Amino acid sequence: MPNPCLNCGACCAFFRASFYWAEADDATPGGVPIELTEQVNDLHRAMRGTNQVAPRCVALQGVVGVSVHCSIYEQRSSTCSDFAPSWFEGVHNERCDQARVAHGMAPLTPEIWDAPEEMPRVA
Repeated sequence: MPNPCLNCGACCAFFRASFYWAEADDATPGGVPIELTEQVNDLHRAMRGTNQVAPRCVALQGVVGVSVHCSIYEQRSSTCSDFAPSWFEGVHNERCDQARVAHGMAPLTPEIWDAPEEMPRVA
């Protein structure tokens, strides 16, 4: 069964992706590329494009709801890697549903995860 995140991307085009500043590659080698971030305050940075009224992460490639991937998947922040799609491992994520509905997609259902054994890769 294909990963539903690869034809979604709604979370990356709905929420601000902010994280602790030290996750960026100027403090942590291999971290989030700092040129793709902006400072939020003394302790936090956000992915460029997500700290605005109509957010869309600059690392999101493709068309939301059709086919997407993260251009920095291996370097993404903990905020992104910790965001689980709804019903993955049987856990409902209302924020996933909220983002999907805002982009005209139906919320995920538990049945979508009958096959996968590990966290879906969005890259």
